[in-house]
Formats: sequence, structure tokens, C-alpha cells
Amino acid sequence: MRNSIRSQLTIAFIGVAIGPLLLVGLVLAWQSFNVQQQQARELESAVAQRVSTRVDAFMQRLEGELLVASKDLRYLEPDQRVYTLSSLPSYPQVFQELTLLDGDGNEQIRLSRLSVVTNAKQTSHSQSPEFTTPKNDNKTYYGPVQFDEETGEPSLTISVPMFNKRTGQVDGVLVGNVRFKEIWDLIASIHVTSGESVYIVDANGRVIAHLNPSVVLRGTHFDVPAQDGITTGLTKTNVVLASSTLHLNAQTFKVVAEKSVSEALALAIQTVIITAVLLLAAIALASVQGFVAARQLVRPIQSLASTAQALTFKTEAFDPALLTDIIKRDDELGQLAKVFQNMGVEVQTREQNLKQQVQELRIEIDDAKKKQQVAEITETDYFRELQDKARKLRKQPKNESPEKA
Repeated sequence: MRNSIRSQLTIAFIGVAIGPLLLVGLVLAWQSFNVQQQQARELESAVAQRVSTRVDAFMQRLEGELLVASKDLRYLEPDQRVYTLSSLPSYPQVFQELTLLDGDGNEQIRLSRLSVVTNAKQTSHSQSPEFTTPKNDNKTYYGPVQFDEETGEPSLTISVPMFNKRTGQVDGVLVGNVRFKEIWDLIASIHVTSGESVYIVDANGRVIAHLNPSVVLRGTHFDVPAQDGITTGLTKTNVVLASSTLHLNAQTFKVVAEKSVSEALALAIQTVIITAVLLLAAIALASVQGFVAARQLVRPIQSLASTAQALTFKTEAFDPALLTDIIKRDDELGQLAKVFQNMGVEVQTREQNLKQQVQELRIEIDDAKKKQQVAEITETDYFRELQDKARKLRKQPKNESPEKA
């Protein structure tokens, strides 16, 4: 029965045994999960920061090459300028175009790895930001990422001012168009673990570099979350994500490192599973122990109840020997059984004595009734006449006949 003492004791034992264990298990599992999540987020943040540092160093190296070349080009002949530009370490692998502009923004030299540039194709950049920014602000210009309409490959423009040593004014600009193939290779060289991915997103949310170039070429967009942590990643799955901001003057990029939750939190998930299994095992063990303990407590009580019920219905049914095993206990139940046994024996003895007294009283009552009935008969006139006749008959001589009498 649900409200029986055994059920209540079993539930109580299970609650006492499992309650603290369950609480501790849940706290430990939650704490372990939080710690693993924090560690996974810090690891991804370190990866993103490392990639950001390497990309920034790479771009600074390209800027340095342009700055070094810009200092020598002024004093060289046109042919020597072409040779100097074509001899840059990053051309044509990184710089797919190099353009030298004069003080008015007109092209003087343009080298391209993709096409042949003639004088007829040279144009004016006087209104373009790659010329006006270095010209007016005397600093390096980084342009927004552009994508080739046919291939979808991204590129970036870097332009540096050329200063006149005598006047200190900008009288030329050197422009380089950077292809992202080298940045892709740089990201590919980063060691990543299973389920981990690294990519770069521009200010418009367009993926410009990824371990898988096809992600970039098909024009993938991704909105980088403002907070690091567990979120939906680039592939629309739950990941642990961290990002690092890369500033190239006015241009801002996000270097993102993400790892699938199943891989990043494998240890935490395993800890939760182990904790859950241990809790289930503990619940099963506590249930068995609680049932056994409740049974050990309830069975003597049931025996006492059965004996008491037998004593209530019929004292002859009371058998003191049935309580012998309970009396052997050294606890309160043993004491209770001993008291109950003594009480039952006393009740049984008293009832037997009472029955004997009732029997004796019943005999006395029967004798009194008989005497009363005899007295009622003897006191009648008829009985007296019979007594007189009997006495006369006893007094007659034996030879007289009854007729004479």
C-alpha cells in the first residue's frame, strides 16, 4: 500500500541516501561542465588570437615591403622602377597588382600577374580612396575586401604614401592589391584539432578566409556573435566559439575559431554521463537497502500486529513462541515483543482463571436451582401426603396386606 509504513520508510531511506548524493552530483556535474566550457572558450580564444596575430604580422610585412620600395622608386628610371616592383618578395604570389601613382593620382606604372598593362590602359586614381587617403592623411590605406565577379576570390588594397625628402609632402602613392590565397595558406598551417575550424569575416559578415576555400568562394555570410561561448556556428550546429578583432587602420575583421560542442565538451559530457550512471546505480542500491531496512523494521511489527489480532479474537490462538525471534533482538522492538509476550500470557492466564471461575459459579448456580426446585416440591400438600403415606407404610408390619392398611 502507498500509505503503509514500509512504503513510507522505503521512500524516507531512499530520500536520505540519495538526496545529498544527488545534490552533490548535480553540483559537481554543473561545475565540471562550466569549467570545461570556460576552458574550451579560452582555448578557442587563444587560437583566434594566434591567427589574428599572424595575419596582422603578415599584413604588416606587406605594408613594410611597400614602404621600403616607395623610398627608392623616386630616384629610379622607369625601367628600374618596373624591375624594383617586380622584384618585391611578395609579387606576384601575394601582390597580384602593383601600381605607382604620381602626385596627381595618375598611373605611372602598373604591374599585374593576371594581365598585360599598357600605357593606354593606365587610368587616373585622383578620386579613389587608395590615393586620397595616403595623399591627405599621410598614412597607409587599407581598403575594403573586394571579390572577383568570376571566381569569387577576395582581395584587399594597400596603398602607402611616397614622401618628398626635400619638401616632406606626399608626391606619389604606391598601391598594392593583395590576394587572400596566402592568408588561406596561413590559416591552413594552423594546427587545429578534430571538430575545430578557423576563419575570417569582414565587416559586412562575408567570410573571406577559411580552411576550406570553397566556403569563401561560394559567398558565405556569418554574423559573429557579440559574446564568446556556446552558440550556432558557421555550419548551423552548436559550437564553442571565440573571436578576435583584427584592425587594419579603418578596416575591421573578425578572426573566428570554433569547435563543435561534442568535441570541445567531450570530457564534460562524459563526466555528466558518468555522474548520471553513478546516481542511477546509487538510487537502485539505496532502493534495495531501503526496502530491506524497511522490511526488517516492519516485519516484527506485522508479527506483533498479527499476534495482537489473534489475541483479540481468541486467547487460545495466542502462541508466545511466535514472538521468540523478535524477543532475541537487542533493540526497542525486542523489548516491545517481550512486554507484549508477557502481557499476552497474563491475559491468557486471566481468561483461563475467569473461565474456571465462571464454570464453578455455573455449577453452584445449578446446585442452588436444584435445591430450590426440590424445596418447592417438598413444600406442597401433595408431597406431604405422600410423605405421610410413606411413613405409614414403613410402620406397618410386614405380614399385613396393603389393603388393610
